[in-house]
Amino acid sequence: MMAAAMTMGLAACGATAPTDTAASTADAASTADTASSTEAAADSKVYRVGICQLVQHEALDAATQGFKDALCGGCGRGNVKFDEQNASGDSANCATIVNGFVSSNVDLILANATAPLQAAAQATADIPVLGTSVTDYATALDISDWTGTVGGNISGTSDLAPLDQQAAMIQELFPDAKTVGLLYCSAEPNSVYQCDVIEGYLTQEGYTVARYAFTDTNDVTSVAQTAADNSDVIYIPTDNTAASTPRQSPMWFCRPRFPLWLARRGHLQRLRRCHAVHQLL
Repeated sequence: MMAAAMTMGLAACGATAPTDTAASTADAASTADTASSTEAAADSKVYRVGICQLVQHEALDAATQGFKDALCGGCGRGNVKFDEQNASGDSANCATIVNGFVSSNVDLILANATAPLQAAAQATADIPVLGTSVTDYATALDISDWTGTVGGNISGTSDLAPLDQQAAMIQELFPDAKTVGLLYCSAEPNSVYQCDVIEGYLTQEGYTVARYAFTDTNDVTSVAQTAADNSDVIYIPTDNTAASTPRQSPMWFCRPRFPLWLARRGHLQRLRRCHAVHQLL
């Protein structure tokens, strides 16, 4: 009887093993199918990206295009949908554009220049924001305890030039110059920051430095003329308003052999009529 019971038990164990194996195999197949479906869904997801660009000019246009090319290269061109808008140099337009992105619940916001970055920082703490064409994030976002990163939902790239080297280069090429005029837009915090920093370096080099600030494109020509009349050299930082202005006012600095120093490549193409244009790299 005991032997018969053990035989029946072993038979029963033998019968249940294939059933468990089949169930495990089915579970594994189901898990694989689920993972495959999830992966396929991820591959087919279309990411919506809002782009707010402050104004149209070569440098900002190139930054936007480079971002789009890189994102499409990583995600696949068919998996990204861009909503690209231009604020026409108006900070109020930046706020309107970015708030529209937030209402649409886009997956990512590209803030191209300082004003769009400031608008995005005010509009959302949840949607990831990338900044570009921003010189100093601490200045742009009024961060007093700057540690090198913004934190939260904001990151990005900086276009800050080596200002000490730029000042040294001006001194090397124009050692006999006495006065340097800083021409910039007072409404752009990063332009103010650059002028604050480079003024110190230029003063150390022995120059007398004067500032010539314009508020927008309406007064830039008159301010620029005043700067040209009272300076031996003019320095323009990476200023978006200045970069977008020469197209409307191509006669800037057309005094023969007047030294004009540009911190941004985009200025160069628009000031070909000037007799002595230099780019600081």
